[in-house]
Amino acid sequence: MKISIFGSTGPTGRELVNQALEKGYKVSTLVRNPLDIVHANLTVIKGNIFDIEAVKNVIENSDAVISVLGFTPQLFGEKSTDIYSKIASLLVKAMTELNLKKLMFCTSAGVENDPNEIWFYKHILKPLLLQKVYDDMQLAEKIITESSLDWILVRPARMTNGSLTTQFRVSERFRSSGGTAISRADTAFFMLNQVTGNQWVHRTPTLTY
Repeated sequence: MKISIFGSTGPTGRELVNQALEKGYKVSTLVRNPLDIVHANLTVIKGNIFDIEAVKNVIENSDAVISVLGFTPQLFGEKSTDIYSKIASLLVKAMTELNLKKLMFCTSAGVENDPNEIWFYKHILKPLLLQKVYDDMQLAEKIITESSLDWILVRPARMTNGSLTTQFRVSERFRSSGGTAISRADTAFFMLNQVTGNQWVHRTPTLTY
């Protein structure tokens, strides 16, 4: 089983790589900065994530492609991005050309107007700091859902650096009531379980404790 991971040098991506290798998967990844994980089943290619030929070289013959690329807005700095929509468009094009099907793409539980969002988050934090990021996530999801891929749009709640528990709630579109967070480890665990599963294909699993 071979999977390709984009965003492997970030904290969630590292969890994915380590857990995938523990499961015995072959992992390929495209990085700009070095990845300090060495393993016989890990292929690390240095390059530009927006270079379609480099992307195709990484994902060729993959059973699943996973993106956890992300952007962190700054209170007194940049708050907008197009990284989600750009990589979504590129992955759809590259996978279609290579006749690959399974794509797992990580956005966020806040991408829709969630009725279970807490007041401060919904009315203060989201419009002040996060809305432009969510706008690009929405565009990325639109690009992916209009494709012919077997896509899964994974929407974790606020991600933490907590440990792997394997005990969490998964709901369609919106957070489960009272849920505000999920660890990166459990997010990675869920995504890897979808490599061979089809329960969530063409759906938007939302993860929270």
